Amino acid sequence: MKTIAQISTPLGSGGISIVKTSGDKAMQIAFNLFCAKNLTKDNIEPRKMYLGKFNLGDNAFEKCMMVYFKAPYSFTGEDVVEFQIHGGEYLATKILQKLVENGCELAQNGEFSKRAFMNGKMSLDEAEATIDMINATSDAELKASSNLTDGMLFKTIKTIQDNLKDCLVNLEVSLDYPEHDDEEMSINQVKQTLQNSKQELEKLKDSYTTGQKIKFGITVAIVGKPNVGKSSLLNRLIGEDRAIVTEIKGTTRDVLKETISYKGLKINFVDTAGIRNSDDIVEKIGVEKSKQMLNNSDIILAIFDASEKLDKEDEELLSLIKDKNTLYILNKTDKQIVTKLDNAILVSALNNQNIDKILDSILEKTRVDKIDFSQLYITNQRHKIAIENAISLIDEAIQSTNFSADIVDMQTKRVWQELGKITGESATEEIINDIFSKFCLGK
Repeated sequence: MKTIAQISTPLGSGGISIVKTSGDKAMQIAFNLFCAKNLTKDNIEPRKMYLGKFNLGDNAFEKCMMVYFKAPYSFTGEDVVEFQIHGGEYLATKILQKLVENGCELAQNGEFSKRAFMNGKMSLDEAEATIDMINATSDAELKASSNLTDGMLFKTIKTIQDNLKDCLVNLEVSLDYPEHDDEEMSINQVKQTLQNSKQELEKLKDSYTTGQKIKFGITVAIVGKPNVGKSSLLNRLIGEDRAIVTEIKGTTRDVLKETISYKGLKINFVDTAGIRNSDDIVEKIGVEKSKQMLNNSDIILAIFDASEKLDKEDEELLSLIKDKNTLYILNKTDKQIVTKLDNAILVSALNNQNIDKILDSILEKTRVDKIDFSQLYITNQRHKIAIENAISLIDEAIQSTNFSADIVDMQTKRVWQELGKITGESATEEIINDIFSKFCLGK
């Protein structure tokens, strides 16, 4: 297989850049360009850093570090050589160019990780979890993806597959040697294993709802009539002035989305246009979008002006949200309070009063404060679809136990193969290529 090379750190100026190679000729190419005192191919030690000079050509050299990882004890399972050089886009590109001139080929997106998968260094689900770790923007995402990179999903799916495989072995023995085995007993064993497998898979499927909140965050719609302080409250919640705040009603004409990380969890706030009757065409569109957000959010922050009595528009809003997951907020408590609502949180966006209480209540109301990160959560839609398909196939396989053993055998194998799409054992080349194309260059 060709020896590949690529820059593994973001391009730009910085402390260091890393350029790495992987393949059978990695060591040979490295010694064509790098030299260190008394270092040879015979005495180099894997996993040891060597200070030396990289030949850039034209009598120019880069003083840098080199480390060698010997196959199969490397990320890719192949010989890997990494160069840690001074950070600089031109310098990193120059070193990559010299490696290519000496026999390397440019690695494509995710090609190092793809080789790790192909060489049995990681499963497909672990590779996908690596993408999630790279793209994580909250502690919750890191914890959930860390569980996947540690192989929690792989072990769970692999155990189910192994149990199915054991049953299939017994079933196929009964098919091949009917005089020595009890076919009915083998079929019953398969049925019981399928039922147990379904229970495990149902738990994984049910974890997806929480997994989506971990990965994408909680969506919070901030609603209320114009001028109750929605935009002011949003600015306090996110800790910066992002929404326009004026005394003029109807300032917000469209939805404004902002995201923060609070106690390790992502919260997506959506400031909406004030809900009221209006003759302004643009404002009408904004109001309609606001009403749509009532159905597309995990929780609603319904804002009311504590210094004014509830009017018709407030009552209409209360009617719209009465059966929804809602936190009631009475804002402007720095003024005289004339309105009361049961279980409402009293806040003053002006004085930054009780903002943390709102954030804590959002976590509590959506139950994300109860997430146990020692447990496995499905965060990847591809995994969820494969699990749902496997559950459907299990139902068909259980039904087939009323028929002949060879039909049971065929249906149970279909379950095993569907689960293999998660671990990579039966994933198509198209699926594999699509997954690794999502990686950045050099990974």
